[in-house]
Amino acid sequence: MTNIKIFSDFACPFCYIGFSIADKLRRENSNINIEWIPYELDSDYPLEGGDLTESIPQKQIELSYRRIERLGSEYGLVYNNKTKKFNTNRLHKAALYARDEGRYYEFAREAFKAIFEHGKNVGEPVIVNEIGLAAGISIVEMNRCIDSGAFDEEMEEARNLASIYEIESVPTFVVDENKKVTLLKDYERFKKDLLG
Repeated sequence: MTNIKIFSDFACPFCYIGFSIADKLRRENSNINIEWIPYELDSDYPLEGGDLTESIPQKQIELSYRRIERLGSEYGLVYNNKTKKFNTNRLHKAALYARDEGRYYEFAREAFKAIFEHGKNVGEPVIVNEIGLAAGISIVEMNRCIDSGAFDEEMEEARNLASIYEIESVPTFVVDENKKVTLLKDYERFKKDLLG
């Protein structure tokens, strides 16, 4: 059994590709165990969201998206929102709930689509609820768990793990505790880097 930890943030366009790679990988290989580790690129980001162009020049964003869209096209990913940025804290906690309910992949797919395809502010609980409903989980139970602090400790552990593994960018794939793979490529080449 190959164990892969993936450090990922829903706000990261590259992580949408990383998610798509992992999803394909787990469908192809039953002997792979994938553990998702929540990683917040900006945990203090305001809940009302903001715009990337306030900190990164538009030209640079456009340049990055050429590569992002090229890599994402292999999985049919749509990036309509390229500049709006959101707080993902509650979304990560909701994803942990979805994982416990066996619906992580359904939830994560909807979360990435909400951000990049539809530009929805996932910092708002009502949007997180929409994602939960689309993923087929009980949002009443999800909110009860989040609001009772059920995932606070795990979020803290994830921060500590990121420090232990010296995570500098996301997505980062950690294979069997000893190999880090970060540079995204087309699926077959990336799979070779991971499992070769």
